[in-house]
Amino acid sequence: MKLILALLLDLVYLLAAVAALPWFIYRFARRGAFGGLLARFGIGLAADAPSSIWLHGASAGEILLLQALVRRLERDMPETPLVVSAFSSSGLAVARRAFPRHRVVLFPFDLSVVVNRFLRRLRPRLVVIVEGDLWPNFLLALRRRDTPVVVLNGRMSPRSCRRHALSRVVPSLMRAMPFIAVQGEEHARRLQRLGVEERRLHVTGNMKYDLAPPPSDPGEVGALREQLGYGARDVVIMGGSLHSGEDDALLRAWRHSSSKTRLPVALVLVPRYPSDAKGVARKVREHGHRALLKTAVDNGEQAPGAEAILVVDTLGELRALYAAADIAFVGGSLIFRGHNRGGHNLMEPAIAGVPVLFGPHHSSFAETAEALMEAGAGAVVRDEEELARHLLRLVEDESGRRRMGMKARAAILSRQGATERNYTLLQSLLRSGSERPSNPDIRNPTLRAAAGLDSR
Repeated sequence: MKLILALLLDLVYLLAAVAALPWFIYRFARRGAFGGLLARFGIGLAADAPSSIWLHGASAGEILLLQALVRRLERDMPETPLVVSAFSSSGLAVARRAFPRHRVVLFPFDLSVVVNRFLRRLRPRLVVIVEGDLWPNFLLALRRRDTPVVVLNGRMSPRSCRRHALSRVVPSLMRAMPFIAVQGEEHARRLQRLGVEERRLHVTGNMKYDLAPPPSDPGEVGALREQLGYGARDVVIMGGSLHSGEDDALLRAWRHSSSKTRLPVALVLVPRYPSDAKGVARKVREHGHRALLKTAVDNGEQAPGAEAILVVDTLGELRALYAAADIAFVGGSLIFRGHNRGGHNLMEPAIAGVPVLFGPHHSSFAETAEALMEAGAGAVVRDEEELARHLLRLVEDESGRRRMGMKARAAILSRQGATERNYTLLQSLLRSGSERPSNPDIRNPTLRAAAGLDSR
């Protein structure tokens, strides 16, 4: 039955590939990614040491979550080979930088013959999937080999739940997993609706909160504000990871709020892509305002202060700039850009102790958005007018801003610890003395209490 299902899946994949062949040819020709195509088929894949632990994340964000788990495995199981896979090319690049000591591969095409080639070469004793990149042939092949698979930081969106409810293939394979650690109660309930037993589900929180850096040093923050020409009375509004259209909306909202107050209000615009910075600066000037690029300030040009708008054309400074701001708006959220594109990282300004505003399209960070709103530390703005009203309110209420900032930081800190809880679950499986436990010792009350787990 499993073999017939695998063949049916192969047929569906092949028909879809034939239909999409022109697009594939165009994409690979444009990007020169034929080497990646061969790698996904396992061409040139060397054999690895047996009994490895295979950790998989779809893209760069999931790969970053794996770093803490890999460090713990290196510490506790130094002789165990680790394999890290990524589905996207960006995830692969991050994995290669993050895990130079370990085997890093592109995730295989989900054809049974290809998946089996990978498994014969890599021979994992355990597969760990972060979040929810679940491929049916891959899971089927592992099931046939009796290789356990677990999901950490699991999530199940309403859309994915509806899709899986129609096919039932992936849910049937998830029901055989030793355990699934999910980010929140909603994800657990959706998995239960798909037939996953309650005893296999564990709500451990979101590992992304553990990626939030510690609060910036106040001395460094003060030095950066001084470098940029911001005085103690200046209220600095920052827009982070802005997409086209959001920069215009924030510029107009800033102009409205600054015209209604006597306080000096500065503006920092950080485009999502640094290559867009010159175009953003040009638009600022067309609106009749001075614009300075961050690289020009770094090269000794006069600091912007509240008299000019700073447009950031550098990488890696978002965290520091959030900490130097008084109010943050996080982009990718005000204008709808697609069902799978729901805003950018709300945790960065929150951990910096800054009130956070964001648009209605924040599905990628829905849990964080809800946490910030519940704590009174953030607000959703549905359009440019709402953005202007919230900015003016926060500009004129210094004590309110500070309270919101403190609540934002506390909301993030209180949700940290999921990585350690997930690793405790993982260790319970590894310590069981078998690569194939049917029911690992994760239901042991003493272990669960020590791990601080919320058992379902």
